[in-house]
Amino acid sequence: MWWTDEEWAELVDPELCGMCADAHLPENEHSILVASTDMTHMRLVRNQAHPGYTVVILREHLTDLSQLDAGQLSEFWRDVQRAGRAVDEAFDPRKINYLVMGHRAPHLHCHVFPQHLTDDPLRNVDISDGPVYLPDPEMRDSMAALREAWHAVV
Repeated sequence: MWWTDEEWAELVDPELCGMCADAHLPENEHSILVASTDMTHMRLVRNQAHPGYTVVILREHLTDLSQLDAGQLSEFWRDVQRAGRAVDEAFDPRKINYLVMGHRAPHLHCHVFPQHLTDDPLRNVDISDGPVYLPDPEMRDSMAALREAWHAVV
């Protein structure tokens, strides 16, 4: 059963949006800020069941790709591509999947979801795999590698 009209209105309300509230913060419950552009924030997800899993979050509260004009759309995907390149450089996955959903958190964002040699290529992608929470030193190392790669892969 889909959200009721009232539930959906709450989910799409920018005043109640969790991503609007914390996507810009250095750290939040779900992720750590890697980099920001004029258009997006790139964040390393705390659940590293798939090493390098990140999200690219639109700064503006929009809920769908169709709401972007051509220039904004190009800029958004350029940031997503750069995030993918950084993940590829820092984590050497076999393949990266890009998922734009938003039925639970209707704020435009893209999951940059690496697939590694240890992953089953015939299994459906599941962003809730794990969870695998790295010890702080390992998470800091992953963060540093990803941030360095972000700056190197313009």
